[in-house]
Amino acid sequence: MKALAALAVLLAAPAVASDNSASERNAVVLSPAQTRFILRCGGCHGTLGASPPLSVPQLRGLAGWFLCTPEAREYVIRLPNVSRAQLSDADLAEVMNFVTFELGGASTPAAAVRFTAAEVAAIRTRPLNVLPLNAYRRQIVAGVIRRCGAPASLRDYGKANALSIAAR
Repeated sequence: MKALAALAVLLAAPAVASDNSASERNAVVLSPAQTRFILRCGGCHGTLGASPPLSVPQLRGLAGWFLCTPEAREYVIRLPNVSRAQLSDADLAEVMNFVTFELGGASTPAAAVRFTAAEVAAIRTRPLNVLPLNAYRRQIVAGVIRRCGAPASLRDYGKANALSIAAR
């Protein structure tokens, strides 16, 4: 009851204009790549790249591993939702650099090279159409684990699907 009474008082109070310039000075400013990631990818992967790893690939702390082999590097651009994204090649390169270098953090190899618009343009002309896509991902991940020492947790994505199919 007290909560309802407090809400009634707040709703009845006249709106007062306030100066929010101090708040605005402290507001977080996102880069265009971060904004595009949040709007296009954050719903599933989480706005900070943290997602339920069994059902959606975890990006935070892991995405950089995909830069350690040429096959894995191409894989992340060839993914259907990436290669067909309604973004220019330059904008997509920036988003993927944000994902692999920023969200990937320490998983990104020290010698990794940033994606360029020209590289993205060339790779995205060959979007993945391999079915099942999860099997192809497992192959890519196995190579990253074997050749680069990536953690076994990269294999977590898709396990929920495999477990639910096995349970049937």
